[in-house]
Amino acid sequence: MFYFYSMKRLLISLLGLFFFSCVEKVEVSELNHLNGYWQIAKVETAEGEEKEYKANENYDYFEFKNKTGFHKKVRWQPNGKFLTDDLQEQIQTVENKDGLYLEFSSSFGKHKDKVVKISDKELVLEAENGNENYYSKVDVNGETTK
Repeated sequence: MFYFYSMKRLLISLLGLFFFSCVEKVEVSELNHLNGYWQIAKVETAEGEEKEYKANENYDYFEFKNKTGFHKKVRWQPNGKFLTDDLQEQIQTVENKDGLYLEFSSSFGKHKDKVVKISDKELVLEAENGNENYYSKVDVNGETTK
């Protein structure tokens, strides 16, 4: 019986190790996709709940180069322009064994999000509370990139 229990634990441990080793790590070079306008599409909470955002007037604008940049909220206007203000967060990249993080800081505080996935059309950031925020890239006309 003890032998069976030990083998079962070993098998579960090996499967867990295999699963986590197969997760693709985001590289700093992929952050060039971050530049531009993004709209939040959904949030998956740490508890497993999902909230979709069908329509949103607010967008996130990122400008990023050489591991640093800034982020600000903007509002799309029907004339194709974006309303902005002077509020923005500075961004620094932080790499460690757990992955690639964006560290945001402003006069209002600091927070760090893990980059789970990034491409020219999709961005997934995991917040410190475990929520995963899914963003879609938006072109300058306010349309979601497909």
